[in-house]
Amino acid sequence: MSSPKIYKELDLTSPSCVGPIGELSSVVDELREGEAVKVILADEATKKNITLWVKKRGLKLIQESKEGDKYILLIGK
Repeated sequence: MSSPKIYKELDLTSPSCVGPIGELSSVVDELREGEAVKVILADEATKKNITLWVKKRGLKLIQESKEGDKYILLIGK
């Protein structure tokens, strides 16, 4: 399988972030088949919430990693 094209990168680590899922939802709606969004998160609780949301929406969690104290998710259609 070829790597998906990164459509957009979202840094959702800011505490003033309105709501990671709300922000992510609008970007995911713009994705085409074979594209993905790279999401950068600050904490494990948010990562768990987004992982559950991805499953509910029928999306793919392509990759999950940790860089330093940040969590990186690659979410695609």
